[in-house]
Amino acid sequence: MGDEKRNVVNNHFEAGSNCQVFNGDINGCVFAMPGSNVTQVAAKPEPEGDSELARRLVPLFNKEEEAMKFPERIRGMKNQEITKLVNVLWEKGVISSDTKPTDFWRVLHELGFYTASDRNWNDQVFFVKKR
Repeated sequence: MGDEKRNVVNNHFEAGSNCQVFNGDINGCVFAMPGSNVTQVAAKPEPEGDSELARRLVPLFNKEEEAMKFPERIRGMKNQEITKLVNVLWEKGVISSDTKPTDFWRVLHELGFYTASDRNWNDQVFFVKKR
């Protein structure tokens, strides 16, 4: 299995509908009369845990506003992309030097934003190696 998050997709093609359901979310579904022309724009998924993630990350960042932006930045990223971003943010001083790498991983992992093991995290995050 790869690092990417898996979405459960159910395609529904019934008379008058064209809908993809991701994990039970029907946002972006289009229902129309047969024969009508419909332009469908996919809704941008907004995970329920964004605000919880931001709240729990505030103590790990140097500025609260950076913690608040983090969930939006990582939405849709694969695990490896998240660790690359975390490395960049740590190098730039955005993530507090007092932050324990395991605490950062735990928050992301518990809320389902980073699905790989802490061992994968430790192998990919630079600031673990510098401590």
